[in-house]
Amino acid sequence: MKRIKTGCAGFLIATGIFLLFLLLKETTAIFDRWELKVLDTHFKLKTLTTSRKIKEGVEVRAQNPNISPDILIIGIDFRTLSDIGRWPFDRSVHAKLVSRFARIRDQQQRERAVFLDIFFVEPQEEAFNDALLVKSIEENGRVFLDTVLELNPPPPAYEEVLHRRQETLFEEYGLITRIEGDWESIPAFYGLQPPLIPYGKAAKGYGHANFVEDYDKVFRRQPLIAKQSRLVRLIPLPELTTDFSIDRSKFERLAWVDTEGREHPIPYPLTEEILQKLQVEMEKKAPPKEIDLDGDGTIDGEFFVVRYYRDYFLPAITLSLALEYMHKRPSDVEVVLGEYIRIPDPQKYNPKTGEWEPYTIVARPAETDENGRIVKPAEEKTIHELRIPIDEWGNMIINYMGPPSSSDGYQTFPVRPYVGYVKGALPEDPSKGPRAIAPNKIIMVGPFAKGMAADEKPTPLGLMYGVEIHANALNTILMSQFIVPIPWWADIVFLLGIIYFIAFLSSRKSILLSAILTVLFLLVLFLAITVAFDLSGVLVPFSSTGTAGLFTFFAIVVYRVMTEERDKRRIREMFSKYVSPRVVDQLIDMESLPELGGVDKELTVFFSDIRGFTTLSETMTPQELVNHLNEYLTVMTDIILDLEGTLDKYVGDEIMCFWGAPIPQEDHALRACICAIRQMKALEELNAKWPPEKRLNIGIGINSGIMTVGNMGSPGRMNYTLMGDNVNLGARLEGTNKTYMTNIIISEYTYSLVKDKVIVRELDNIRVKGKNKPVLIYELIDVRDDS
Repeated sequence: MKRIKTGCAGFLIATGIFLLFLLLKETTAIFDRWELKVLDTHFKLKTLTTSRKIKEGVEVRAQNPNISPDILIIGIDFRTLSDIGRWPFDRSVHAKLVSRFARIRDQQQRERAVFLDIFFVEPQEEAFNDALLVKSIEENGRVFLDTVLELNPPPPAYEEVLHRRQETLFEEYGLITRIEGDWESIPAFYGLQPPLIPYGKAAKGYGHANFVEDYDKVFRRQPLIAKQSRLVRLIPLPELTTDFSIDRSKFERLAWVDTEGREHPIPYPLTEEILQKLQVEMEKKAPPKEIDLDGDGTIDGEFFVVRYYRDYFLPAITLSLALEYMHKRPSDVEVVLGEYIRIPDPQKYNPKTGEWEPYTIVARPAETDENGRIVKPAEEKTIHELRIPIDEWGNMIINYMGPPSSSDGYQTFPVRPYVGYVKGALPEDPSKGPRAIAPNKIIMVGPFAKGMAADEKPTPLGLMYGVEIHANALNTILMSQFIVPIPWWADIVFLLGIIYFIAFLSSRKSILLSAILTVLFLLVLFLAITVAFDLSGVLVPFSSTGTAGLFTFFAIVVYRVMTEERDKRRIREMFSKYVSPRVVDQLIDMESLPELGGVDKELTVFFSDIRGFTTLSETMTPQELVNHLNEYLTVMTDIILDLEGTLDKYVGDEIMCFWGAPIPQEDHALRACICAIRQMKALEELNAKWPPEKRLNIGIGINSGIMTVGNMGSPGRMNYTLMGDNVNLGARLEGTNKTYMTNIIISEYTYSLVKDKVIVRELDNIRVKGKNKPVLIYELIDVRDDS
C-alpha cells in the first residue's frame, strides 16, 4: 500500500514540477541563459582534430572534415606590424595585397572572393592612396567590403551622406527582399558606417559585420539579415487618418516612441479603433515634440509625432560570401523568419575544369593508413537547396569549429601573415605572375594582433579576432554545419519525460540507489546530448531538463523522508513493546507496512503459565511476589525476543506470544519450539539459585494454523494480538500439561511443520473444549541441533 501511495505522490509531485518549470521557461530567461553556458560546454567538448606522431618532433594532424578547405585567413599579425609599421597602414599597402591576387597567370585558379575586414569610412590624407586601393579593387573584381550598423541614428549633418554611401552598395549588389514573417519585430539599426562611395562602387559585394552579443557579453550568434531603418519623416498624430497609406512591399512601417525611448509598432492598415487607442497610449506615455511644420524656423506647436520608417534588409558579410561561393545573389535568397534562409540550387566552382557544378559537401571523410595514404575516398553529399536555420530575428547560431587560431601556433582555420602577400614587386603582366595562390578560396583579411581596433571578442572558446568569428560563421554555412534547436513541442515532451522518469525512479527505489541512478542518468543524458550536438548539430536543452530532474528527485526524497520518518515513528511506537529491536528495524526497512486491522495468516501461538502460582503467592508479600515474578518474566521475555517472537500480553503469570507476524517467518513453528526448550533450560538455572520455596514450574502450549492477526480494540486503545480457534487450542494445550504431568505440549499441526527437527513423545488423541474433532498431541522433549 505504501508503494502505491508513494508512486501516486511521486506522480503528483512530478506534475507540479513540470507545470512550474513550464511556467519558468515561458516567463523568465533563466534557462535560456543557462543553456548558453551548456552550449559553451558542448563547444569545448567537441573533437576537432586527431593527431599522430610519425617520428620524434614530427606530428601529422588530420584536419577536421567539418571545416571547409576553401576558407583562408590572412592576418595582420605582430610580424606584419613589425615589418610594415604602425596601424593603420597606408591604403597603397592594401592595394598591393588586392592586386597580388588578381595578377596570376591562370585566372581559373583565382580566389573566389577577397573579404577586407577593414573599414574605409573616411578618406586618407593622401588621396592617391585611396585611388590606388579603389583601382586595385576594381582590377580584382572579387573584393567584398563590410559596413557597420549602429543602434543610434547618425548626426543629422552626416545622415544623408551615410545613407547615400549605403545606397551605392544597394545599387551595386542588391538587397534581400523576399522575406516572410514578422519583419517589423526584428530589432532595428538606425545608424550605419558604410565604406566611401568609390569603394562601394568598386567592390563586388558587401555585408554588415555585426554580431549579436548575449547577456554575458559572449558572441554566439550572427544576424544573417539585419534591419537598417531610415526615418522617412515625422507625422503629427492629428494628421494620421485611416486614409494614410504606406507601401508594405517596400517594408515601410509606422511606430511611436515612449518617454523611455522604447519603440512601439503601429498596426496597419489603420482603423478608427487603432487610432483612438494610439491617441490614448501616446497621451499617457509619449513625449510631445516641438515641430516646425512650414520650415520657417518658428516652432508651430507641440505635437505627438508618429515615425514613418522605411526598412532595408542587409545580408551579413558571411552570407554574402557564401552566396558568392555558391554562385548566387541576395535576390535569390528566400527568408522565413523563425525558420530558415533558403538558398536554392547552390553551385560550386571546380577550378580544375573551370565549370560550376552542383554543390557538394563531405558526408564522410576519407580514410587513411598509418602512412597517410588514402585507402578509402571521401563520400560527398549533393545539396540541392540550403536551408539555414534562423530565429525570429534572423540570427544564426555560429558553430565554432575550434579554439582561437594563432598565426604561428595552433590553427583551426589556416592563417597566413599579411606581410607575406605584400612583400616584393607586383608583376605588371599577369602572365608573369604565379600560376595560382588560392584557387576558389574565400580569403578573409583582417586584424590578427592584440590591440588593433579592439577587434578581439569573447566567444564560447575564448577571445577571438573578428575575422576568425566571420570565418566560423561562414564555415557554418558552407559546410551545412548548422546548430538546430529542437522544436518547442519536442522540448516540452522531453522535459515531461525526464521529470516523470526520475519521479518513477525516485519513488520506487531506495533513496541512496535512486540518488546514484539519477546522477548517472543525468550524466549519461548530458553525454548523449553532447554527442548528438557534435554529430548532427541538434541542440537539445539540458539546463531546464537537468535542473527539473534534480528538483524532482529532491522533492520526492523530501516527501519520502517526511512520510517514512512518520511511518518509522509509528512502527516503532506500535511494535517496540511486542517485538525485539531487530524486528522493529526489519519492519522499518520493509517496503510496505504490515497489514493492520486483521488479516488471516499461518502463525504459531505460544502460551506459558506457572504451576501453583496461587500457592506461591500466599507465601510471599506482594512486593516480594512482584519482584520474583518480574525476574522470571524478564528472562522468559528475553528468550522470546531473541528468537524474534512477538510478545502479545502478560496475564498475571501467563505469557502469550506468537511467531510469523508482523514479520513473515517461514520457520515460525520451529522458533516457537526452540523458545520452549530454552525457557525450560533457563528456568532450571533460575530454580538452581532460588530457595526451594521460590522455585517455579511452568506449562507451555504451542499450536500452529490460520489465525487472525492485527490491531484489535478501539481507535483510542489498540492491541496487536491474535484471534481464532487455533489460538484457543494453543491456550487449551498449555492447561493440558497438568493432566499429563508434562511441561511442553505441541499440537499435531505444529508437529507436522517441525517433525524432522524435534524430538517428541506422542501423548494422546484428545478432544479439547470447544472442538468436536480430536487433536493428536505430543510432548516436546528437545530440538535437534539447537544452538
